[in-house]
Amino acid sequence: MTTSLPPSLNADSVLDLEKETSIIDQDPSRHHHLPVPSFAFVRAANGKFTLCNPQRIRSIPPLIIGFLDLANSGDFAANVFNRVPVPVYAIVLMVIGATIALTMSFVALRDITCSWKNIRLLREERALLKSVAGDKSVELEVNHRDLGTEIFDRAGVDIAMGIGAFLIAVGTYMAPGGANHKVWFASNLLSGYIGNSLPGLYGLCNVGWSVHVWTRAHKQGCGASKHLRDDIANQLLSSRIRKTQGHAILTAIVCLVSGALSMVTPTHWWPYPVLLVCGLTFVYGTWVYRTQIGYERRLLKEDTVLDEVSLIAELRFLHSVRASFQNSSGVWLDLGLADMSISDILSFLVRCDLFESFCCALLNDSNFVKQHFQDLSMPVTTMDQQTLSNLDRPEQIAEILSSARSQIEHYGLQSVSVRERYLLECLGACLLHRKGEDKDG
Repeated sequence: MTTSLPPSLNADSVLDLEKETSIIDQDPSRHHHLPVPSFAFVRAANGKFTLCNPQRIRSIPPLIIGFLDLANSGDFAANVFNRVPVPVYAIVLMVIGATIALTMSFVALRDITCSWKNIRLLREERALLKSVAGDKSVELEVNHRDLGTEIFDRAGVDIAMGIGAFLIAVGTYMAPGGANHKVWFASNLLSGYIGNSLPGLYGLCNVGWSVHVWTRAHKQGCGASKHLRDDIANQLLSSRIRKTQGHAILTAIVCLVSGALSMVTPTHWWPYPVLLVCGLTFVYGTWVYRTQIGYERRLLKEDTVLDEVSLIAELRFLHSVRASFQNSSGVWLDLGLADMSISDILSFLVRCDLFESFCCALLNDSNFVKQHFQDLSMPVTTMDQQTLSNLDRPEQIAEILSSARSQIEHYGLQSVSVRERYLLECLGACLLHRKGEDKDG
């Protein structure tokens, strides 16, 4: 659902928003929404700088993962033309289907490595938050949501459907040799029952997680109706809740139906048209998650505090910035960024979660590095707001502004939208915490 957006920002309105949240920024306990603006980069053998020890949860899966459900129908020809001798056209279809399934199994293998990195980082984050004295229930709630999403909605898909696709591919490649009874039996076992059993089992597990996600979003909605008084934050959170619940229902239905029907395909052809619809729906669900629900974020630290007041203020700022991106073709001028100081520009990049990519782009500008970094013999180069703010020569300022403008115009809208989703999830966690306090009270 499209939310109504305020008019585009101008320089004065940006400054007003800065003032609106300045009281929050002065409180050191309320800096959760601003990642620490200091990054360490290491120089590779090819001269390119990359982030040293990335501390970022990259939980938005690639769209191609959505095609895993379709790949598990690669045994279509092997099951439908399950007779001897096998027609030539059926052999061609078997090879095509098996190759697609095999390719997707390697795609799943690659994605599971990314998911495992996220799971490892989230487990470390959870252990850190639990070891800190004080109430970290809100932060742990966000961690719980992200960890569950990685396990059930990403790693689960990669493992179940990836292994299933591999077994289906092997069995389908064997299908043309069905004249040999042992080969025929092994082919039917792999491409039919064993290969399809894992997606079926995953479908049952995913239903339980989807019910939890839907219920959790419903509780967030109840908390918002009771406690959330800010119109913009309420509107944004309500929209996210509807999308989250819709995605949970869609995923549960698709996984359950697809998993059940896949066990029927070894003996019947009629489930395949339904499985085609399920596969396309799964692709759509993956697209919805990528573009409207999923987010990336930096790891929460021991001094991170998620509180409702500062979250709402930051959401109002990001929402207004996003409106300007969507309503204007000249974002740099429309936001009044050309009239801001270097320090204000850098603060803007931090608040829009663009500072990390900005630093990386700046370091990989060979001219800038040669002119402004005297000693690059050190294994690690640190970039932070203060260092860049101290560069005051005209050519330095010009290069910083040029790189900042490029980052904002090319990646600003996407970065702001993703960060807004993350902060809405944090706000929902705060409301769940308040709802729990009301119940205990």
